[in-house]
Amino acid sequence: MTYRVEDLIMRDLKFKNIAFTLLFLLGSYYTIAQIRVSEVLQESKIVETESNKLYFVDFWATWCGPCVYAKKILTVLQKQYPKDFHVISLSEENPTRVERFIKKNPTLLTIAVDDYGSTFKQYGVRSLPQGILFNAKGEKLWQGHPSDLSPNKLNKFLRDNKTRKPLSGFLKIVNPKEFSKKDYVPKNDIEVKLSNVNSEDFNVSYSNGYLKLNGKVKDILSYLSKVNRNQIQVSSELNRYYTIYIKKTEIDKEDIDLQVLNELKLQVAEGITNGDVITLKINNPSFWNSTQINWGDVESKYLVSDSDIQADNVSIKDMAYQLSKALDIPIIVSSSKDEHLYSIHDWQIHYKYFEFMQSNLEDYGIKAKKETANYPQYIITKKAP
Repeated sequence: MTYRVEDLIMRDLKFKNIAFTLLFLLGSYYTIAQIRVSEVLQESKIVETESNKLYFVDFWATWCGPCVYAKKILTVLQKQYPKDFHVISLSEENPTRVERFIKKNPTLLTIAVDDYGSTFKQYGVRSLPQGILFNAKGEKLWQGHPSDLSPNKLNKFLRDNKTRKPLSGFLKIVNPKEFSKKDYVPKNDIEVKLSNVNSEDFNVSYSNGYLKLNGKVKDILSYLSKVNRNQIQVSSELNRYYTIYIKKTEIDKEDIDLQVLNELKLQVAEGITNGDVITLKINNPSFWNSTQINWGDVESKYLVSDSDIQADNVSIKDMAYQLSKALDIPIIVSSSKDEHLYSIHDWQIHYKYFEFMQSNLEDYGIKAKKETANYPQYIITKKAP
């Protein structure tokens, strides 16, 4: 069979056109990051347009008190932008549980469930509250704490993104057969599982009556001991990544950190080091009581933004730990009475500007000071066989 030159050129052009079309379609497919959900339980009662420029996925859970508070902030934001912006609150819990919750705690936002966990896993969402802002093409524009998405940031993204898409084109409802989800249920009060993950991420969650910690030894012990992670010294060989389950009834025990150390076959020795710290001194406290903030009977007690910490029913010891994490510096608390360290209160503290934080803490009867001082250091070693 022979071909004319013209035929070969036309065949080549057709092939190139087909290849270009396929590449375009494949490229479009991979840039449109549709959010996969198992069910939409409620559509927004605020959004006024079918097609929107921006979609914000609010990852939350019914047990997460700060998530519920963040949802109120998002509702205000949604009311400010009813024609270009659409908030989707997404939980990976059972739909029946979510329905019961929103019946008791009504919201005007779109509520969807991802009870196969596919979208949570796709975007690596392990800590709550958390949110991701997308444009209509499915491109991720911003990710962070929902309360940090300010109108100024949103206005900029709205100016830069003009394409619109309806909710039905942004969400994809998946078939239950596409995913299977089996939650591991521990058999003991404390269970430790070594992981092959090599990550610096540290995540806290609750499931089946257990606290679940994912992270390296230093972060796990920092969380359980309520001290800054830099106060814990552990070799890279021992600072491995674990998943740890702790039964809820065991979490508040004073020696829970030592129990976990024992399960890890590690031991601790206390030393003293010197460096920059923030000291908090309590003499005559005027703490809030425990009725100023009410997130209900939930495990998560904190709402931490990029400038403020709010907490429901926690001690100054716990609050100091959250401040220490936010400021990345050891915080040493001293009090004239031990009861001041462990009594439960509500808190709202600004921490971004130190002078402002000092003023906030003084309202509670706490004197904050930056200084160079001795502070405890915890050296982790392998337990002898």
